[in-house]
Amino acid sequence: MRNNQPPEAIIVFSIQSLLDPLFQGLFYEYTKAYQAQNEGYIFHIFTEEHEAYALSEAEQIAKKKELAQLGIVWHPMQYRKGRLIILKKIYSIFLFVLAVWKVKRKHNAKKIIGSLVMASTYCYVVSKLLNLELITFCFEPHSLYMKEFGIWSEKSLKYRILSNLEYRTAKASTYITAPTIYTVELLKKWQVKGHINRVPISIDPQKFEYSEAERNQIRTTYNIPSDKYVMLYLGKFEGIYYNEAEVANYLKKLIDFDPNIFIFTISPNETQGIVNAYEKAGLDTNDFLVLNKIPYAEIQSYISACDMGLVAIPPLDSQKYRTPVKIGNYLSCGIPFIVTKGVADDDIMAKKENVGVVFDSLSDADFEAPLPKLKELMYENKDTLRARCRAAAIKHRGIQNSVQALEEAIQQY
Repeated sequence: MRNNQPPEAIIVFSIQSLLDPLFQGLFYEYTKAYQAQNEGYIFHIFTEEHEAYALSEAEQIAKKKELAQLGIVWHPMQYRKGRLIILKKIYSIFLFVLAVWKVKRKHNAKKIIGSLVMASTYCYVVSKLLNLELITFCFEPHSLYMKEFGIWSEKSLKYRILSNLEYRTAKASTYITAPTIYTVELLKKWQVKGHINRVPISIDPQKFEYSEAERNQIRTTYNIPSDKYVMLYLGKFEGIYYNEAEVANYLKKLIDFDPNIFIFTISPNETQGIVNAYEKAGLDTNDFLVLNKIPYAEIQSYISACDMGLVAIPPLDSQKYRTPVKIGNYLSCGIPFIVTKGVADDDIMAKKENVGVVFDSLSDADFEAPLPKLKELMYENKDTLRARCRAAAIKHRGIQNSVQALEEAIQQY
């Protein structure tokens, strides 16, 4: 322990469930890795538990015991949705304030960390009410995404509230990680006084590693011929991504370019809707496979079965502030990626490290120019390419980057 003192309590909040891949694969991993290297801290992790990841009461008890062995106290909270959502969010924040106040009073907590920007806006309110030091992990101006995609209007109450809270959260943070060079520039433009550290969203390379055995097993299970070049689409459609029809039209062009390409899609979206879009675009049923959600622990097996990953994010200006998690997953498992220009600074990394293909967009007008690079990566020696992709993953997206930032935020600021 630190100078024989009681463990210091660090409060963490996530709007994702404990078992949500977006939390499991990110801040949860950072916390576990940090705890393995440091003594004298207890993390009190608050999560909003969604129905899709709900645990029974017995499962919650077992999970709490498991986490206690890691120096983590888990506080599951109810996720509220539906009508009158703003009022429900205010009520959720009120309950969160009460719960954090109890932890602070009992354990003398001094720091609160928001995992991703939406959670950090909650933490901003709590930090002001309870006089806690605010740390923001992975700041992205989510309100800009919603406005630019036309989901919210600039005059809507949701946009005005969130954009204001994001600005105030950034200004109030004593330590803030930004995933891209452009996010750093935005925070400096806002004259943020806290310490700014560029840290792209990180993954654990030990949990995402190529496996020849799992590659063969997945391909055998789903009857994918061993000589097919498998393109993986992993994730959602719609919202702040291209929709099913737009992706389907693009994939049809890829198959027309090289008929040896096979499309493997794993998405939480409704499966039949994706299949319908693919067939309407002209894809033959032998050219693709669509699966719904798979367990987070099995993702690396499915990536290993593929040869290249696709990130289908429209190249709107606001997308330079975000970091797609799946790019780190793809690279760590040894496969290159396709991305549109201006998404994060991954287009720069793709070219600099020679691990990806950059399209201006997924539209017809921008399709031809990147095809020579696509062909080059498709037919490069697999062992050489996998080694280069994994090296890029460790360098740019390795978990050590986030663990070091977490240590710096907790111990120095």
